[in-house]
Amino acid sequence: MTETLLYILGILAVALGIGFSIGIHELGHLIPAKAFGVKVPKYMIGFGPTLFSFKRGETEYGVKLIPLGGFITMIGMYPPAKPGKKRPKGFFGDMINSAREAHEDQVGPGDENRKFYQLSVLKRITIMFGGPLMNLVLGTVLMVVALSGIGVVQRSMTVAEVSQCVPATTASNLTCGPNDPASPALAAGIKAGDKIVAIGGSPVTNWNLLLDDLRPNVAANLTVLREGKELELSITPVEALRPDVDPKSGSVIVDSEGKPVLVPKPVLGVILASERQPVPLTASLTASASGVAQVGAMILTLPQQLTDVALSTFTGEARNPNGAVSVVGIGQIAGEVASSESASLIDKASTGLLIIASLNFALFAFNMLPLLPLDGGHLAGGVYESIKRGAFRLLKKPDPGPADTALLMPATWVVFILLLGMSLLLITADLINPIAF
Repeated sequence: MTETLLYILGILAVALGIGFSIGIHELGHLIPAKAFGVKVPKYMIGFGPTLFSFKRGETEYGVKLIPLGGFITMIGMYPPAKPGKKRPKGFFGDMINSAREAHEDQVGPGDENRKFYQLSVLKRITIMFGGPLMNLVLGTVLMVVALSGIGVVQRSMTVAEVSQCVPATTASNLTCGPNDPASPALAAGIKAGDKIVAIGGSPVTNWNLLLDDLRPNVAANLTVLREGKELELSITPVEALRPDVDPKSGSVIVDSEGKPVLVPKPVLGVILASERQPVPLTASLTASASGVAQVGAMILTLPQQLTDVALSTFTGEARNPNGAVSVVGIGQIAGEVASSESASLIDKASTGLLIIASLNFALFAFNMLPLLPLDGGHLAGGVYESIKRGAFRLLKKPDPGPADTALLMPATWVVFILLLGMSLLLITADLINPIAF
């Protein structure tokens, strides 16, 4: 019962995080729009039927049933047809006309010059970039809180256990074999609970840096803290194969098959305790940039990702744990983390923050795609208009006016159908073939 309740609470927590992220995104559009004088009749989180709403000033704020996005409405989102142009007809023509005329019923007295398309290109770009920017900032803040505030689990300098011997490789079991050398730490008198604080009289706080000062079969003087007192111990490391570690990231280096690369290292024969330690701010910012880059790389391979999801779902094969997921999959991950008995409350909180941070990086990167109806499509339209107007000025031609992005509504419809299909595929996959942990 408790595990089920925690699972549900994990899903609810990530749902609130998603809603907050969407709300922040739309605020990134709303605030500059209002600052530039554009009339904004609606600010909504979600799609479909309205669950509740309230009105402040000229704007209705509300939450809708389907939490798969959000929107604000701005009058004059698309410019009117140029004089002399025939009104387009047919299915797509009606779509273009509807886009031009949307929200015209909400244009009141004094609103004639408060339309979005009437703003300068720079102001329109500012409004449309505001949403993705808010997600980038929020994701970075959450990443910094999780990594530099709460910290990450790292190997400490405190000895949790002293081995009886030193296995030749990490692949060996813990049973001492006839060819395994005795533990140098055991011979030196190191005990569980000792904290290594110095080597050769120089303070040391990082295990990898300590290993840099050790040489196989060469005695070294260690200072350990035991029951509040410092003790000097002489220890002679032995050489054994151990995983190679990236000096910058601290992560284990793996080969093409994903197996750790083993290299000869000086070994003391101890198992260290783990502890949560905050990482430097620069490391958190680097991790944020890396998160955005990883999402960008996933988007570039999205067709292949979706193909793999479809194949695994309809053939019953296990899904790639690093593959694409829907909001349903994100909720499942959050539920698994929340209900885990092996994770502490602080571990669960940290993981939850990292999940929402990653989601915000995904919202940023995805919305920057230069496709309507995404924000990146409007940004691309603004850039195109700026270039076109600049070229007309150089050629001393009349100003061509704002870019008529309403003409792209047929392409927008196609993109919308593709996005809807992608969402349905991922949700279906997460329901009938979820990622296994």
